[in-house]
Amino acid sequence: MNTTIPERPTAIVNGDVSAFPEEDLKSAKVIVHFWGKWCPPFELIEPILEQVATELAGKVKVVKLNIGENRDFATQYGVDDFPMLAMFKGGEVADIYDGGSLGCWISEALA
Repeated sequence: MNTTIPERPTAIVNGDVSAFPEEDLKSAKVIVHFWGKWCPPFELIEPILEQVATELAGKVKVVKLNIGENRDFATQYGVDDFPMLAMFKGGEVADIYDGGSLGCWISEALA
């Protein structure tokens, strides 16, 4: 008997640096969620990001990037606290989420 629980569909892109070309960052508004398995708060943020990715599909891309597997990329953007979110616009970091209301940050960062 197969006891594997299938992953539920998600609008969030699971990324790694090899599949995350710079063109992605330059082409649209992208929220990158830097996370690690050892950081349980990412589980609290993920449902909000899922809602954003679904409701704003085509306007913003949400990418979940495991920093344990992509440490150099995380270091390049100064990731030193987890979970961390970065809003990219035109290939540049436009804003960093460092706490507070996630919904308000997303609204302001997308403006």
